[in-house]
Parts: sequence; structure tokens; C-alpha cells
Amino acid sequence: MRRQARKWARLFLCLSLGCFGLFMAPAGAFADAKRPKLEDRIAAVVNGEVILLSQLRFEARLNLLRTGVAVPFLDQIPPESWPAFLDMIVAHRLWAASGGVELSLEQLGSVAMMAEQLKAAFGSEADYQRFLQKYEMDSADVQRILERIVRAESNLHTRVRLRAQPNELEMQKAREASPGLPEEEVRRKLFAEKFKLLSQQELQAQRKKADVRILLNFSRIGNPG
Repeated sequence: MRRQARKWARLFLCLSLGCFGLFMAPAGAFADAKRPKLEDRIAAVVNGEVILLSQLRFEARLNLLRTGVAVPFLDQIPPESWPAFLDMIVAHRLWAASGGVELSLEQLGSVAMMAEQLKAAFGSEADYQRFLQKYEMDSADVQRILERIVRAESNLHTRVRLRAQPNELEMQKAREASPGLPEEEVRRKLFAEKFKLLSQQELQAQRKKADVRILLNFSRIGNPG
């Protein structure tokens, strides 16, 4: 089971770093930083917005659910994956703040659909509510997190999508490297590779301009999950 959990975690982290079409986010500063618990601590600060360890634990699991990870595996996140989860959540906040603040009706519909899919993953309303109560969250928190994800994805796609389209020279080289591969598959593969690279470059540029402080020392706290 641990092997499967690691598989899902690696898949999610790969997608989150490059293929923003599935995951990455929005909400107001400090809006999600409510209800600090005595055992809680600050994981990071992004342009003055506090990210608590409890938020990290919850948002990581929501994003795993979005990628299809089954509920029983949510408590089997490998300890070494947590720094990457925190980087992803920092990226959500940076990208969500990089564009407009209003979501379109279509985007709000996407948020509502995702919220229903997350709830359905638990099989029953009671199980879903127990999950929320475990992390001292509620449906409004889920709504804010999903809105942040959709806003971040949209802003990143707007900035990267056109530049990620393969040009003819790149297509020709790819055809020669993979003879017999269908044209559309070659194009999709090149687009995904360029999108991932450009997304990483854009994120690095965003972090250089932002005030990002990672305050959680994962090596000292063991498994934060």
C-alpha cells in the first residue's frame, strides 16, 4: 500500500510542478490562516500571508484527492514529499495573486463541480464531515482553496499556453526522433514538455519578485502529516 501511495504522491507532485491543467489556486490574505491551534506552527509566509502547518496538511490532501488518490491513502503521504507540497501551495498563492481576482461563471461552475467530486470521494456525507472536522475545516474553507487553485491555473495558462505551442522546427526534430508516432501525439508530448519547463521558469521568476519565507524545518519535525 505504501508503494501505491508513493506512486500517487509522485504523480501529483510531477503534475503540480508542470502540468497546471490539473491542479494548481486563490483567496484573501490571512483568510485561510484562521483558527490557529496550540500545536500548530507557521510553515511559510508569502507576501505577508501566513501558511500554517495545519493548512499544509489539509491542502495537500485536497490536491491529492483532485488527482484521484483514494481516501485511504491520504494518511500515507511519504515524509520526503512534504517540502514539495509546501512549494506547490506557495505556488498556488503566487499564481492566484498574479492576475484578476474575479472568477468567471464558468470557473465558479468548475469549482462547484470539484467540490462535489471531492465530497463524493468519501462515499458518504458523514465521512466527508469527519474528514473536515479532523483538520478543523469546513465547506467554506474548501471553497476558498478550490477557488485559489482555479485562479492560479487560469493565470498560469494565460501566461504560458501560447509560448508552449511547438513550432515547426521543434515538430520536425520530434518526428525524426520518434518516427511512426502520430502527429497529434508528437504535438501533445512537445506541448507538455514545454509547458512544464516554462511553468517552472515563470514560478522561479515569481518567487524572486515575491517575499517568500519558508519557516518550517522538515528535517527537525519528522513526518508533519
